[in-house]
Amino acid sequence: MTNLTKSRILAFLAIFCWFLLFYTQTNIIIVASCIAFLTYPLFKFIHSKYNMWVSVGIYYFILFLIIVIPLTLIALLVTPQAINGYNTLLLWIDNGLQVPKAYEEVFENVYNWLITIPGFQSSTAEITALIKKTIGQFIQILLTGSLSFAGNTINIAFQIFLIIFLSGLAVVYAPTCKKIAIRVSTLPEECINRFINTLQRAVRSIFLGIFFVAFIQGILTGIGFFIFGVKDAAFWGLIAIICAVIPILGTALIWVPVAITTWVNGSFYSALGIVIWGMIVVAGADNFLRPYCLKTGIKTSIIVLFFSIICSIITFGPIGLLIGPILVAFGVQAVEESDYLLTLHNNAKK
Repeated sequence: MTNLTKSRILAFLAIFCWFLLFYTQTNIIIVASCIAFLTYPLFKFIHSKYNMWVSVGIYYFILFLIIVIPLTLIALLVTPQAINGYNTLLLWIDNGLQVPKAYEEVFENVYNWLITIPGFQSSTAEITALIKKTIGQFIQILLTGSLSFAGNTINIAFQIFLIIFLSGLAVVYAPTCKKIAIRVSTLPEECINRFINTLQRAVRSIFLGIFFVAFIQGILTGIGFFIFGVKDAAFWGLIAIICAVIPILGTALIWVPVAITTWVNGSFYSALGIVIWGMIVVAGADNFLRPYCLKTGIKTSIIVLFFSIICSIITFGPIGLLIGPILVAFGVQAVEESDYLLTLHNNAKK
């Protein structure tokens, strides 16, 4: 056995040891790795001016400011409104999901239209019972999820701490990781460098095109709700941030029901304003910013990226928002490197 083979075996062993240590925290590793790819140029800049320990301390401090403080501010802003909404839902359940008079009138008009359709035979009582049952089940799931989220606050805080810690660990040991990648893959160093650059561009595009755009859309949704008099606008803006990352539907899952509710409550012009704001301002930000941000870092069409996100979400869950575009970028670069190495091989034969 040659020393080169032994070196590769030991490199595989190192990877296997780290895998055994963190394989139960796959999602955290993926998020931390993406943050490390995104922030490694910052760490290199800091390290060029200070020694390792000082650089690591400054890096962790900046990461803390970027991640923890905004989350804390959002929690302080939204929690009072979230508690108010939670209590309102509980009161509605205690009252037997009693529908306001205005909603009953709208429902009656819809039913009068439905009975004109041939073959439609359901009574208003049956439809009302079905709607109440569906809404009740949805609210119970929502409340259960909210209690579970609140009860897991310590676990969430620990996961955030672990993501920050592992991100720092990754940037510190980035040269070692690169060295192991070269030994395991036996690819030329310039190929590995191009893969690293590709992943850095892809992660930057994902954070800008998906998460930053979602954040902007949530803020715009909250501003629109505030302008048109929607109660607890900040809370619904936060929910819009979460929904904004969902392909196709996005923030429409929030502003469409809110617009309908506002209209039913008698505020037609406010409802119309919400719809116009959602379609032009909120959706416009998505249609303009997201394709631009994603296309600048990943060399493929926006349609391929769109379907890669949907498929990866179906396969991997929410973390698929990161995995899908990264796999596309990695696959495109792998094809380019394959062509490059084949060209070198053919030229060497001539």
